[in-house]
Amino acid sequence: MRRTLVAVVGIGLLAACGAPVAGRPVPAAGFGPATTPATSPSPLSLDGVNLCGLLTAEDLTPAGGLKGEPHKRTATFPEACGYPLGNGATSDIALVALHKPLSQVRQDQPAGHAETTLGYPTWLHCAVTDGYRTCTATVEVRPDRSLLVAVDKRDISEAALVRILQPLAERAVTRLPRA
Repeated sequence: MRRTLVAVVGIGLLAACGAPVAGRPVPAAGFGPATTPATSPSPLSLDGVNLCGLLTAEDLTPAGGLKGEPHKRTATFPEACGYPLGNGATSDIALVALHKPLSQVRQDQPAGHAETTLGYPTWLHCAVTDGYRTCTATVEVRPDRSLLVAVDKRDISEAALVRILQPLAERAVTRLPRA
């Protein structure tokens, strides 16, 4: 009996480890791999940017839709705009903010990881507090500043929230003017 069990476990391990998987790994929900592109993307201007104009109601539909008007929200970030989200908990929100340099963000969020957004270096970080999951994509648009795009929703998986966050980060970046 013991010899049969060892043989069955051994064959199972060989079968599980021996089968190749076709395809290539995919970065987190559409964010690009954290490799250095052949050409660096153009620096973007943050001067005079209307943070409440970087996302639209249509952009926010996959996140539950825009519920109310976007508004300045300076409780966490001095320069930020909150977009209240519908179809979920009353405190669900998307946020766009001007933030510190990406190098500082990496130090402050060691549990995050590097990605890219439209060629711009990005630090992706997710955390759960009191049933709310917050995922942030901090995009280095200039060496001295970054653009943070965040989504905070209750009772959602990290994978689902990152799938919502990625296109929002891309849309916000594409609406910034070139430096």
